[in-house]
Amino acid sequence: MQPALYGVDKCALMLEDDIDPEEYSEVLGKKIEFCCGSCVKAFDKATAYYIKAVPALAEKFTEAEKKELGVDKVTLLDQRFCPIYPDRIVNPESKTIEYNGKTIYFWSSSAQRRWKKDPEKYFKEAMERGHLPQFKS
Repeated sequence: MQPALYGVDKCALMLEDDIDPEEYSEVLGKKIEFCCGSCVKAFDKATAYYIKAVPALAEKFTEAEKKELGVDKVTLLDQRFCPIYPDRIVNPESKTIEYNGKTIYFWSSSAQRRWKKDPEKYFKEAMERGHLPQFKS
């Protein structure tokens, strides 16, 4: 079995979760292990984005491989983490809500639903963690 790519057997997308060797994606012959099928699905939908956004993933690919995958054409979001699940990395394909004229990205539809129940509370918490940089002046 190949060791985890991101150190200490933690998922690259759900940063606090242990990897499951049966949950993985293959990119250019490289096996990238995740904690669950949700992470595999998110990674598969935004592979180039995550390779650019997560240094531990980026270092697994050569510059030529990154170019082949289109990593050089990716623009990273200002927001990196979900405001509801702060250990989960969002991407441009993630669920969104418009709030005070700006787009907020969420890991999942359940995170969206939680936000809608008390947006002021979650906004305040996310701002305190520095997870909504798009709202800084």
